[in-house]
Amino acid sequence: MTKGCDYCGFSDPLPFTCKFCGGTFCYNHRLPESHDCPGLASYKERVRDSGKLYQYEPELVEKRRKGHGFNTFSRAISVIKSNYSLTILTLAIISFILQYIIPGYTSYLALYPADIPARPWILVTHMFLHANAIHLLFNMMFLFFIGPELERRIGGKRFLAVFFASGIVAAIGYSIWTLLVLKDPFASAVGASGALFGIFACLAVLAPHIQLYVYFIPMKITHALIFFALFDLLFIGSGDAIARSAHLSGVIAGLIIGDHIKKTGNYIGY
Repeated sequence: MTKGCDYCGFSDPLPFTCKFCGGTFCYNHRLPESHDCPGLASYKERVRDSGKLYQYEPELVEKRRKGHGFNTFSRAISVIKSNYSLTILTLAIISFILQYIIPGYTSYLALYPADIPARPWILVTHMFLHANAIHLLFNMMFLFFIGPELERRIGGKRFLAVFFASGIVAAIGYSIWTLLVLKDPFASAVGASGALFGIFACLAVLAPHIQLYVYFIPMKITHALIFFALFDLLFIGSGDAIARSAHLSGVIAGLIIGDHIKKTGNYIGY
């Protein structure tokens, strides 16, 4: 089983290799100063003793890598298993394939507000279904870039708690909206958007300094969250196919959970 970050153990989907010590590190510990790099200290000592700058030799890193003896496939599987964001992404893709293979798969697992008492598991299973390939693509891209950022800050188990709690709250919010406002108990919903908005909101609370690009425009994550929330509020009654009530419910859940985690102080904030 492949090893994650040599400093904290997190398996980053896009790991960094330190050119001084050859170790593998996540985004937060990629800099030599962030992982107390012994190679950097040794390099500085050589420069101080000789008064010369030395060229980095990549073959030293390659020798270390070959010593592990892992092939590309086993490494990929191990990273997915140890990174819950990628695990969810993989399950969603597999589930999407099953939607086209197994008759009745989607209708049995999709969220129908009227069916929640008889089939309570649909509060969870709807998160792993998607309406089409574009729906899946955008949700999984969002998860790939935002999910690991929150996961490395709060840990895998709490990340799962945020994901599923936000998704369930989003499902309940959507159900209340369709039952009381739309008066349509059989308006179905699929997708992980509510859970992803919860992750988004939680990360915005814990790391408000993060900068994102929204439609190629740079903005802080808090401003991006406000932008999307206001957009959903504006079009919540438009009658389109987007479950905007689920988005907003997920945001509320993420904000509450993020505030609770922030008060505990048990997270990486930088």
